[in-house]
Amino acid sequence: MLMPRSALPALLLLALFTSGCDDESDPGSDPSTGYVPPSLEQLPDCDTIAATLGPMVEGMKLVEEEGGGRYDNVSVYGIGCTWLSPEMQSGNAFEMVKGGGLTIAISVDQEPSDATLLRQMGMVYDDHRVEHIGGFVIDLSKQLDPAAQLSIIGPQVVVGRVTITVAAGGVALQKVESMQGITNDQAIRGAVAVHNMLR
Repeated sequence: MLMPRSALPALLLLALFTSGCDDESDPGSDPSTGYVPPSLEQLPDCDTIAATLGPMVEGMKLVEEEGGGRYDNVSVYGIGCTWLSPEMQSGNAFEMVKGGGLTIAISVDQEPSDATLLRQMGMVYDDHRVEHIGGFVIDLSKQLDPAAQLSIIGPQVVVGRVTITVAAGGVALQKVESMQGITNDQAIRGAVAVHNMLR
């Protein structure tokens, strides 16, 4: 159980770091203008998110978190959900080494991230599915390979003030055998599906 509980705060910190870049550009240039983010109470629970992600979390078990994973800080609120692979549930140390978990975090910030600044920093990955819903992808690695296995530093799909981060890893936050079938492309697709559900 160490992996998800240690990984989730790290993911939320990453989301807070990127959302801290306030957008000082012309508001009219924001394609998500008019999009009203959900309130904390309106955010879906982890079971609803799992149903939207579908095969990505099939066979995995949700980690029970206090408050259902919801949080409310001064400048950001949201929900974080983590699911464990069957190997992590086995109780067998040899199997658990192969296992891992997938985490998705939805954060709603007071101000939208500055896409222009992030692009200048080389941290924006172009994806037509995300652009279609008025958003962009933050790639902290600056070298995202859509076909590569999803790692603990996963893509962040931003639409207006809402950021959805998807990541996966093992007990030492490393890439593991049980997560090989989940790619960065699938993570982006799943995040887009959750964004669409929020509207």
